[in-house]
Amino acid sequence: MSDIYEKIQGELVSSGKYKEIYNLLETELRNSGWYDNFLNLTIDTVEGTPDSDLQFGKLVNMLQDKGIESVPDEVKVKVLQKIAQFLDDVVE
Repeated sequence: MSDIYEKIQGELVSSGKYKEIYNLLETELRNSGWYDNFLNLTIDTVEGTPDSDLQFGKLVNMLQDKGIESVPDEVKVKVLQKIAQFLDDVVE
C-alpha cells in the first residue's frame, strides 16, 4: 500500500498537479465566500477567547472542524473530481 501512496504522492508533486489542485481549492474557497466567512469566524473566536487561552494549538482545535464542515459541497465536488481525474491517470 505504501508503494502506491509514494508513487501517487511523487507523481502529484513532480507533475505539478499538487499545485494545480491546491490553486483550484484556494480559488474556489475564495470565490464561494468561504475564505471571508472563516476569517471572520477566526477573528470572532480570537476576540472571544481569554488571552490566557490564546494558543495556536487550541485555536486550531476550536476551528478546524468548523472550517472543514463549512466548505461548500460544490467546492468539495469540484476538487474531488480533479483528484479523481489525476488518480485515473496515475493508477493503473
